[in-house]
Amino acid sequence: MPLPVNLPVVARGLTWVVATGVVAALLSVMVLAFVEGLRLFYPARETWLRLRRRRGRRSVWIMRRRYEAAAKGTTPRRLATLLLGLIIVWVAVASLLDKRWNEVVLDILPSVAIWIALLRTPGALRIIAERMKDFERSLGEDPDAEPGEGDGGPAAVTL
Repeated sequence: MPLPVNLPVVARGLTWVVATGVVAALLSVMVLAFVEGLRLFYPARETWLRLRRRRGRRSVWIMRRRYEAAAKGTTPRRLATLLLGLIIVWVAVASLLDKRWNEVVLDILPSVAIWIALLRTPGALRIIAERMKDFERSLGEDPDAEPGEGDGGPAAVTL
């Protein structure tokens, strides 16, 4: 006997519903994986050389300085503190909402993954900047010295 078209997916009597919690959990894990991927792999030496070739030494130096400044910033930590406060409030009021403990845990898992990603972001940016400094040192340049105005790039090529 065929099933009506307007029913949700049914498999042996079980209804499978994609909840927003599942989508939120997947997205939060993807955000955490993105931060960790940047931390481990960005920029590859070839990518860094391509950026320098196409954009110029000065613009890549400025990009590295922005990464260093962002790593010293407090915005991710402040957002992580705010998110931790929201998690604590959610756990505290869960009993008022007639939720079981396992439902509360499933509700806060995506927030915990985002919280971890926020805490790891400054360290990831710091590691990226250090990797860029190492690439500059390997080319025999001083990473702390500001590049001059005539350090190549697309503008120098067009003249």
